Amino acid sequence: MSKERILVVDDENSLRLLLQNELSRAGYGVETVSDGEAALEKIRENFYHVILLDIVMPKMDGIDVLRATKQENNASEIIILTGNATLETAIECMKLGAFEYIRKPYNLKELLIHIERAIEHHRSLIDLRILKDELVKSGYNANLIGKSKAMLDLGSMISRIAPAQSTVLILGESGSGKEVVARSIHNQSTRSDKTFIPINCASLSETLLESELFGYEKGAFTDAKAQKRGLAEIADGGTLFLDEIGEIPIHFQAKLLRFLETGDIRRVGGTRDIPLNVRIICATNQPLEELVEENKFRADLYYRLNVLSIEVPPLKERVEDIPLLVDNFIALYGFQKKFDSKALEILKAYDWKGNVRELKNVVERTCILSRGRIVSADDLLFLKVSKKAPEEKLQEEAPVEYENDMSLKEVERRHIVSVLKNVKGHRAKAAKVLGISPKTLYLKIKALNIVSTYQ
Repeated sequence: MSKERILVVDDENSLRLLLQNELSRAGYGVETVSDGEAALEKIRENFYHVILLDIVMPKMDGIDVLRATKQENNASEIIILTGNATLETAIECMKLGAFEYIRKPYNLKELLIHIERAIEHHRSLIDLRILKDELVKSGYNANLIGKSKAMLDLGSMISRIAPAQSTVLILGESGSGKEVVARSIHNQSTRSDKTFIPINCASLSETLLESELFGYEKGAFTDAKAQKRGLAEIADGGTLFLDEIGEIPIHFQAKLLRFLETGDIRRVGGTRDIPLNVRIICATNQPLEELVEENKFRADLYYRLNVLSIEVPPLKERVEDIPLLVDNFIALYGFQKKFDSKALEILKAYDWKGNVRELKNVVERTCILSRGRIVSADDLLFLKVSKKAPEEKLQEEAPVEYENDMSLKEVERRHIVSVLKNVKGHRAKAAKVLGISPKTLYLKIKALNIVSTYQ
C-alpha cells in the first residue's frame, strides 16, 4: 500500500470529500483544506508528495499559494485543478512550477494517473539529486575502492555494521574517506531506499548548527520568516551523517545527546517534540578521548556515539590501492589519460598527508597540465618539491620569513601554516596556539586555501 501523502485544497466541500474518499481508497494519505491560507499553513508544517490545488478560493487564490510554495523551495509536486480555465492562467501556473494543469470536470482515473506521474517525477528528482550529491561529495561514487587487506577488512566490518540500527562512529585522518564509508554503511542498510543527509559540524556556528539540524519555527528569530524543517527531520527514516563531530560546541552537545537518547527533536522557537526515526553516523579525525579529558567533549555523549566504531585506514597503509584509485579518478573526470609505471611508483612513495582527497586533487591537476595521453614521472616533479620533511624534524624548522611588501592575508596564511606544521596538523592544538577556536581555524584554512600545505 502506498504511503505517499496528498493535500487537497478546494473550497467545494463535496469535491474535497469525494477526493478524500477516492484517494484514500487508492492507498494515499490524504488531508484537505478549504482555502489558500490554511493550505500554506499545512504545507509549511508538513510534507506532501502531491498537492491538488484549486485556483479560485477565498482569502488567497491558488496561484498565490503556488507562487509562495515554490519560492520557499518546497519539493511537493503541484497539480492545478480548476473550473475557470484560461490559456493565460495555464501558462502562468506552468511558469510558476506547477506539474500539471487539469480542467474540471475531470475523470478520476485520469487524475490518479497524473498523481502517479507526479510522484514518479518527484522520486526521480530525489534519486538524481542524491546521485549527484554522492558523485560530488564522495569523489568516487560512494563505493569503497581497493583490494588491499586494509580495505577488505574495512568492507567486511561495514557489511556487519550496516544492518544494525545503532549509532556508528567513524575514525580516520582528514581526507581518508570517512564520508564514503558512511554512505557505504547507509547503502548496505535497511534504510538504503531512504535519504542520506550529511552535515559538516565544523562549518557552522552553534546557533546555525541547531537551526540547520533541528529547524525552526516562524518568528523564532529575526530572519525566521517562515517555518523550516531541519536536516534531522528531512532525514526521517534514513541516515543522518554528522561529520567532524569533535567540533560541536560544548553547549550544543547536551541537545545532541538528548536527540540521540530520545529520538525527538524540538525546532528552535518550538514548544513540541517531534519524534524521528533516524540512524546517526558520526565521523571525526580528532582524538575524542583526549577532548573528553580536556573537558571539551562530554563523556556521556562520547559513550553514546561510540556504540559501534570503525577506523578508516590512511592511504599510506594501502598504497597498493593507489593505481585503482588513480584509474577511478581519471574516469570520474573524463580524462583520456594513463599514468605510466614510474609515475605510479612516485605516487606510491609519496607521503600522503591529505590521503585520498589529496591524491584525487593531484590526479586532477596532473591530468589537466600534462601534455600527452601518458602521464610520466616528469609530470609529477611538483610532488618532490612539496614533499614534507619527516615529522620528527617539524619542530626544528626555521622561523617563518616575512617580506616587507607582503599582504596581511599572506602573513596570516604563512603563520597558520607554520603553526600547523609544528603541531603535526593537529587542529585543536593549532587553534590553542593561535588563540582562536577550532571552528575559526577551520574557516580560515578553507578561506586561505592552505589545507594541502600542511597535509
